[in-house]
Amino acid sequence: MASITFTPPRQWEDWASWLLGFWLLLSPWILQFEDQAAAMQNSVILGFVLILAEVVTLSAFQVWEEWINVALGAWLLVSPWVLRGVGPAATTDFVVVGLLVIALAAYEMWQVGNARERGSSAD
Repeated sequence: MASITFTPPRQWEDWASWLLGFWLLLSPWILQFEDQAAAMQNSVILGFVLILAEVVTLSAFQVWEEWINVALGAWLLVSPWVLRGVGPAATTDFVVVGLLVIALAAYEMWQVGNARERGSSAD
């Protein structure tokens, strides 16, 4: 009997960030903070920008896109304290997603740097 093995897409980090962008777009309604205008707008706008950045990188990898993700993640981390009227659900959402976005971008930049050192290309 043949075994079936799972092989993730070559750019699984980008797919994960893409899914996090969709999560951000939908999270105000899923976590019920749509009545908090600043938090909802922050979530929807950053979700859209994250998805857009991932569409670019899925078509052609660019290191600058990962730096955009780091900036977006950093903003998500501090935004609950910069924006007024952000409740605990939105705060938790922004901090967790921000950390994940930064970690995924840092991992991909590290992976690309290691591949360049070895003389191969990692997309």
